[in-house]
Amino acid sequence: MLRVLVVDDDEEDFLILRDLLADFPQGRFELDWVATLAEGAKALRENLHDVFLVDYHLGPDNGMDLVRLAVAEGSAHRPVIMLTGQGNPDVDREALAAGASDYLVKGNIDAEKLARSLRYAAERARQVAQIEDGKRRYRQLFELNPFPTWVYEISSHRFVAANDAMVASYGYSRDELLGMTIFDIRDPDEAERLRAYLDERDEQSGGAGIWRHRRKDGSLVWVNITGHALELDGKACRMVIAHDITEQRSTQERMQLLQRAVESSMNGIIIADAQAADLPIIYVNSAFESLTGYDAQEVVGRNCRFLQGAETRQPELKILRRSLAEGRESNVILRNFRKDGELFWNHLFTSPVRDEQGTITHFVGILNDLTERRQVEAELAYAANHDAVTSLPLYPILEAAIAGLLEREGAMVSLLFIDLDHFHAINESMGHIIGDEALRVVATRLSDVLGGPGYLSRFAGDEFVAVVAGQARERVLEVAEALRQAVARPLEGDGWSLYLTASIGIARSPDHGESGADLLRRAEAAMSRAKREGRDTVCEFSTLQMQELEDRLVLGARLREAVSRDELQLHYQPQLAAGSRRITGFEALLRWNSPDLGSVPPGRFIPIAESLGLMPELGLWVLNEACRQLRAWHDQGREGFTVAVNFSAHQLQRPDIVDRVREAIERHQVPRGMLEIELTESSLMENVDRVKGRLAEIKALGVSLSLDDFGTGYSSLAYLKQFSLDKLKIDRSFVKDLPGDAADAAIARTIVAVGHELKMVVAAEGVENQEQADFLLEMGCDELQGYHFGRPAPAVEIEARFPRD
Repeated sequence: MLRVLVVDDDEEDFLILRDLLADFPQGRFELDWVATLAEGAKALRENLHDVFLVDYHLGPDNGMDLVRLAVAEGSAHRPVIMLTGQGNPDVDREALAAGASDYLVKGNIDAEKLARSLRYAAERARQVAQIEDGKRRYRQLFELNPFPTWVYEISSHRFVAANDAMVASYGYSRDELLGMTIFDIRDPDEAERLRAYLDERDEQSGGAGIWRHRRKDGSLVWVNITGHALELDGKACRMVIAHDITEQRSTQERMQLLQRAVESSMNGIIIADAQAADLPIIYVNSAFESLTGYDAQEVVGRNCRFLQGAETRQPELKILRRSLAEGRESNVILRNFRKDGELFWNHLFTSPVRDEQGTITHFVGILNDLTERRQVEAELAYAANHDAVTSLPLYPILEAAIAGLLEREGAMVSLLFIDLDHFHAINESMGHIIGDEALRVVATRLSDVLGGPGYLSRFAGDEFVAVVAGQARERVLEVAEALRQAVARPLEGDGWSLYLTASIGIARSPDHGESGADLLRRAEAAMSRAKREGRDTVCEFSTLQMQELEDRLVLGARLREAVSRDELQLHYQPQLAAGSRRITGFEALLRWNSPDLGSVPPGRFIPIAESLGLMPELGLWVLNEACRQLRAWHDQGREGFTVAVNFSAHQLQRPDIVDRVREAIERHQVPRGMLEIELTESSLMENVDRVKGRLAEIKALGVSLSLDDFGTGYSSLAYLKQFSLDKLKIDRSFVKDLPGDAADAAIARTIVAVGHELKMVVAAEGVENQEQADFLLEMGCDELQGYHFGRPAPAVEIEARFPRD
């Protein structure tokens, strides 16, 4: 009996359909009725009916939605037949395209036609379900097969499917395999054999023999092949299952190798009788006699355990005994003894020998003397942990010792970072041979001061790290001074003599840190200060340095988030015409107001930003904010001025810097000539050709260029004329002592003359009084900037300084 659900908003239509089928003699049908699309969808999901008769018009809804729902939810085995009041070819096509099983017109339905459509739809759904079930079983058989399995098209030999086991075994991805043929996983010398086989037997199913395949990494795999012909998507294909027998082949090859080894091997060979009690030795070769010192007559009839001497508790012996008991191969390394009592490391391979019935008759053992190799390994382990030049432990070894010392409660551990001054000059002038000899002598002297090399390591190059544990500050300083003096003693060799000095930094726990990493970093910082203070000296890590390092950590972390948190602000300092004292522009200066740290001075956070590589990001923010403010002032009707922003060397080296400037100008519609970019001499000298090209592109955007701090950097006139600069700014260091300092006055006059000769505007920074301003005007300076005319201030405050027409 077929269970049929009628989904129709007209109950009379349902009654007509029920009456048609009630008297139909060739089958029995059970009809139910619902009136709405929602009820039909609910019944579809409950899966209590075999066929659904759905009216095309269901009040405000469309019965076609139920067809689409059945298809979308994978309900192809629950067929839907569309009903309409009048025939319509377009609706017919739409219904069949959507997945309906049939399309019937109510006025043209008779009992036979309706019953046939219902039975056909139900039978077709049953067949589809069977096909889907078959496909599902096939996929499970194929995908879940633990053996590598694949399907290839017989005509082209191309793979059309591969299971996970094949992907894992052969190393190719599934996409790679689907672009390959069955010839691609074989060596070329196997290709002819494969072609001959395919020509003769490719249509047959069953075993196909043993083949040698090659994985993606080039390794070989031996497989026993079984094939089955099948049809897939209308194409003749073949499914192949591969059983990996590589290990079995390897075992056979090893057995053959053992047989040849018995005859001619240079390794020691033992054959033991597996049928006799206690596995007595029945044969040893001459290599065994040479290796152990025992003659064959001394060992035949004995169990080979006598070679173990008193070393009977070796863990490897359990593995050996188990493999012998289970009749398996073994591969162990044992401590054995020669006849004279000398220890040797025996790399022992054992393998069972079986007769035709598979019974183990003998065991063959191959002995390899690893004593020399073990010695080499020990030497390599030593070399891996010790410096090749000085023989001192490398720093990771010392670092572990430091960690152990610091674990003790109340530990006082001082770390000394020792750097030889100007040592690179010795390598460059006298060669590395003498340099290495000097390092060895220095290492010996340092070890002598410390009482041995236990707490001394070569860190890198000409740097050493020493540890002094459990000593007060005064004693540590004495040790450091003794180390410095030891380095300072003359070094003499075969035809050469040297005078070295060392800069030494000290950090101690717990004052300067509680971990080896903290102490190392801070001792190195103290050493760098010793370098700055003239070298050949000892410096302790100071509170100031602690603040500098903490600044770097704390400010660096917060500075990365300052842009997103809207903590940055621009202040503007006026630039005035030297004669009229009319404002000609403003320099945009970055300020940082942190909610946690307060107002952070630029001199504190700018160096950190430069060292952490943050200047390009900050510079981009400054550029966009300055352009935004410039545009706002311009929209207020203010004209006749420029806004200058500073570019760092890192910012100028970015390959996208021209695009970033262009984007900022276009975003804020900055008029040509109103944006000025200030550069330093050092930034111009990094890759001159590249900078020259980028500056030309920037200037083409209508941006003027000024050179800041002129006179403090390279001051190369040969380079200066190449960059097409618009303005030179005399550094404040030449202005602060004017007019009294004759040298500064001469330098300032020269800069003015050079700038004017190159058709540039010349500006002076750092003007702090009227006397300086008058002097600079007298010598021909065009623009002035400094506290005398106004300190940097936010845009709101600076607007009052604009000239009023």
